Amino acid sequence: MSKFTVILLLVSFTCFNLYGQPQWKVKYDSAQVFWNINPGKSLQFLQGAERIALNDLGMYDENYLTIISDLGLAYSQIKDFKTAEYYLNQNLTIRNELYPNGDPEVQKARYNLATVVLKSGDDQRATKLFKSIVSQMHNQNQGETYLMAAENVARIYEVNEQLDSALIVLKNALSIQLSDSSLITTYKMMLAEGRILRKNKNYDEARLALIKLTNTSNGVSPSVISIDNALKIELSLIDIEIGLYGKAEKDLLQLYTALINIPDTDQTLLTELTNGLAYAYEKLGVYDKALLYYTESFKRCAFVYGSKSFNCAIIENNIAGIYLKQGLIKESITAYERFIQMIREFSKTNTSVYLIALNNLATAYRQNDQYELALQYFNEAYNILEKRGALQHDLSATVMNNLAVTYMLKADFAKATDYFEKVLVIKERLFGQNSPANFDVVGNLAVAYWVAHRYKDALPLFQKSLALALKEVKYVFPTLTEIEQVQFYQKQKENFERFNTLAVQSASTQPEFLVQMFNNQLLLKSLVFFTSKKRNSLINSKGQEHLKILVDLAQVKGVQLGHFYQMPLNELKTLKISLPAKEQELDSLEKLIRLSMKDQNVNETNIEWKDIRTALKEDEALVDVIRFRKYDVMENKSATTAQRISIGFTDSVWYAILITSKHTTNHPQLVLLKNGNALENRNLKYYRNTLRFDVDDNISYSEYWKPFENYVTGKKKIYISADGVYHQINLNSMHDQNGKCILEKYDLNAILNSSQLNSRKEKEPTDFSSIVLMGDPIFSSYPSDEYTIKIQGQKLREPLPATRDEINGIAAILKPHSNHIEIFVRKSASEVNLKKIRSPSILHIATHGFFSSNVVYLNENVKNKFLFHSGLLLSADNASTATKGSAFDADGIVTAYDVMNLELTNTSLVVLSACDTGLGKIENGEGVYGLQRSFLQAGASDVLISLWKVDDVATKDLMIKFYTYLSQHHNRHEAFKQAQLDMERQVHNPRLWAGFVMVSGD
Repeated sequence: MSKFTVILLLVSFTCFNLYGQPQWKVKYDSAQVFWNINPGKSLQFLQGAERIALNDLGMYDENYLTIISDLGLAYSQIKDFKTAEYYLNQNLTIRNELYPNGDPEVQKARYNLATVVLKSGDDQRATKLFKSIVSQMHNQNQGETYLMAAENVARIYEVNEQLDSALIVLKNALSIQLSDSSLITTYKMMLAEGRILRKNKNYDEARLALIKLTNTSNGVSPSVISIDNALKIELSLIDIEIGLYGKAEKDLLQLYTALINIPDTDQTLLTELTNGLAYAYEKLGVYDKALLYYTESFKRCAFVYGSKSFNCAIIENNIAGIYLKQGLIKESITAYERFIQMIREFSKTNTSVYLIALNNLATAYRQNDQYELALQYFNEAYNILEKRGALQHDLSATVMNNLAVTYMLKADFAKATDYFEKVLVIKERLFGQNSPANFDVVGNLAVAYWVAHRYKDALPLFQKSLALALKEVKYVFPTLTEIEQVQFYQKQKENFERFNTLAVQSASTQPEFLVQMFNNQLLLKSLVFFTSKKRNSLINSKGQEHLKILVDLAQVKGVQLGHFYQMPLNELKTLKISLPAKEQELDSLEKLIRLSMKDQNVNETNIEWKDIRTALKEDEALVDVIRFRKYDVMENKSATTAQRISIGFTDSVWYAILITSKHTTNHPQLVLLKNGNALENRNLKYYRNTLRFDVDDNISYSEYWKPFENYVTGKKKIYISADGVYHQINLNSMHDQNGKCILEKYDLNAILNSSQLNSRKEKEPTDFSSIVLMGDPIFSSYPSDEYTIKIQGQKLREPLPATRDEINGIAAILKPHSNHIEIFVRKSASEVNLKKIRSPSILHIATHGFFSSNVVYLNENVKNKFLFHSGLLLSADNASTATKGSAFDADGIVTAYDVMNLELTNTSLVVLSACDTGLGKIENGEGVYGLQRSFLQAGASDVLISLWKVDDVATKDLMIKFYTYLSQHHNRHEAFKQAQLDMERQVHNPRLWAGFVMVSGD
């Protein structure tokens, strides 16, 4: 009897259900329903369908063969690969009997078997099966199975880092004319081609291949959309690897925002996307966000592949890298050791992932002072790369760079220099001479030359390293949120500090380095504050209504977040408020605003020293103060360590005073103060004590001013751009040996950044059109003595009667010059009323100020805590509902964080007639983070602040004099100087008049 007859006889006895469907068909269809949602249940239905179909149809029936094929795939879903292979082998054997060799049905059966073998981890046998499909179908009428097999062969080659072989397979497959039914697989292969070209460092070719795919895949099916999204990720990864971190972050973040809330988004795609975002933030030095996204990526990977999979292990390796960069050395060593053991169990020791882990573990050992162990692992990685003939690859450059660093720490400069030079050749060949990717090695080679006393070779490289850093800063910084900016700034700051040491040491022979030093400081002081100022200016210009809406929303979110920071975590939990979620909302808004701004500022010009010099008048001078730590090479005399030298920053603090005028032709003049530690400690304490105890100050003038006085003598106006301790003193208060104070001898003007001189305008007469005066608030309105605010040990419940007189006196002076004066005193001098104010021309606040970490309750999740450590005290509106340890909308405590959200865009002058309003966290190179900065950032042009506790009666007298002169059409600075001169002649005590300084933000 023939096979055909047997099949007919079996079919004639098929059982049907009540609806006319064969029972095997019912069970098979049910299995398909549960295929994705319940694999176990699907498998049960397939097992039932197989038993019935075998009896009803026989083993040679096409339907039966379909069932056992699906049964094999179902067993592979639950990872029972042995049983899966049994059914798929049975399917392949029977099809070989029924069809000629090479038939598409046979090849499809072979393909299914190969996919399961690959899942089981047997790459070698899977490759053999896939390659047999490709070779047999290559010259036939190729179809979907051929393409999928070729794609898998290429992927196996890719995983095993046989990238050239992978490209050959893909290019052969893509060169064949294919039917429309194969388009999705074709697109996947084009995507794979671009990805492999990227991994092979052929970035231009990779981008062209991906752009070609972009122009081809213009469908709207879910599969095509998924490929398009994967393509966007690949293009962003190319941007990251060539140093375009800001662009990559922008594109990846936009894609993440678009996909994250779509329920059926492919989890594999989201795993790759979050991993890419983390990689971008890692390159930017924003390590907390990098860790956040790597962790999210790992969770998604574990969901898709299982937490013990090779893919997830790679992400764990990335997380270990962040630990290393955050200085968590022991945690990173533990993570890398675990990862390396896992890789060995996977038998993946021939992969770059393994080599990267060896390199990173060795780096962690080096940072843990285990130098010999570090060299052991570095050399193991180097030897593997040498055997593979891969010493010209980027990974080899990384390993050699680390070997060089280790040898340099062991004072073997010859070996270190040799390796660094090889690394630079590789990097420049791969990325070009001016790529930011070369920044680290250029700097490292410069240090190697420097410690070997090859100064002529070192200094040009230091300049080149700095130029690469500046290129990255200018491109990336405007797109970052303020918190990201601080982290990115910290990453870059040390490079500039290191250059400062070299610049001052080489100033006598190469004074042009002082120009570079000055320009660096211009940039650094412009980063955070002036980025925000430019944002406010742009947003308030015409045609920016869409940005204004976003900014207003961000302001609301910022106020809410500040409120939540001041609530205990248990209260937030009760209210179901997630601080990370609120921070993410605000972060997303800020990111959108800054990205929009960057697109409109692409042609912004850079201001340099020569521009500032040109802007100065004949009778003017500029004193730019630059604080930095000394960078040096020190011998390690400990006999117990393998580290022979230590290279880095010492405990010594230096101050470079750079003086510029019309007469400084080629470079600023340098005065170097090497006693920075004394200036910041012993001398500062002495200065403060002379003021506190009203005794003569015989030292401060000679320490802080005299060293550079000769360079500014004869100048009518001197601009001071302060740094470090110069933010904490008032030079005007210091007396020379003849008892004459600097205020009498010079006209000093405090500015935040020297770049302000390039765009300054002549000060117009003060606008008196809209004036707000606020003072003498009620402190006793707080509910209990337990909550009473304390500053410097004193409880603040008593009124400030002199501030009432001050407000009334100022009002009387300004009334003839203004049609609109609002006065808020006692209960109305409240936080709520302050927040209602919109851009008065003058805002005057007379009250208590504070600079303390004990005034405002904060929960442990607060970022930028220092913004809550300085502020003003006003009347509490809702005192009856206030409780200790809770945040409330109108508690009367106005912090620097709150001030940033005020609307003062058109406010020309803010006067803070209170104690300690000029204090805050000093960020060297950036300025003081506190009230003065927040008021300027909110839009004010000039802010008058105090540096110490001031006498309220003397302050009243000073302010009355100031406004009297101001009303006589003096500009603000001149009026303030004249008022202080009057006070000096009247009281001869700097504590009573020199506590106030005026800072200009324009």
